[in-house]
Amino acid sequence: MMSRKKKETALDRERIAAAALALIDAEGIDQLSMRKLGASLGVEAMTLYYYFTNKAELLDGVTDCLLELVESFMDPALAGLERIRQTFHGMRRLSIEHPQAFLAMVQRRFRTRRALEFYEHLLQAFADAGATPEQSARYYRMLANFSAGAGIAEVGSRALQPHATPIILEDFNLPEVFPRVTEVAPHLRVPCLGPIFASGLELILGQLQAELSFSAS
Repeated sequence: MMSRKKKETALDRERIAAAALALIDAEGIDQLSMRKLGASLGVEAMTLYYYFTNKAELLDGVTDCLLELVESFMDPALAGLERIRQTFHGMRRLSIEHPQAFLAMVQRRFRTRRALEFYEHLLQAFADAGATPEQSARYYRMLANFSAGAGIAEVGSRALQPHATPIILEDFNLPEVFPRVTEVAPHLRVPCLGPIFASGLELILGQLQAELSFSAS
């Protein structure tokens, strides 16, 4: 009884959410349940409801864990534009290291205090770069949509064979019927996804930088 009580009192929302993330990584989000999560923590499932009232709230906690990871990839001492760049490279990294949790995250509204802190830090980076509130909103949306879509493609690609493509069969080779698809297919393989993402990110950030430079002139 004493050891069980000690285990329960050692719990907190952060530890439970981290364990949920580990369970999702290991078994997939469909396998996440309070029963399995409780077993992994050495407590009864009902104990977890003291910290999270339902599974939706637990997934908000997992999202908070992921946002913590993204911020850990960013150097707060860098200039605003570089912090923005690191943030969205961090988002892509989540899709590789935590694919199932990433898919759940991009389908959820960020509504916790921790999520608002993430927004605040990112929008501060836009402000430090010289962006107006309107520019911050516009480019945040563009970058968020771009990184979410790229991450979904990344998850789908890596779930297939090592040299799979995001949208067509791997090693596609029907030049007589689909000559253009055949010649482009090698450039859509998984090893190409990183450079393609970086190129797209730089296009958006380059446009933001051009707007900021024009406004300052």
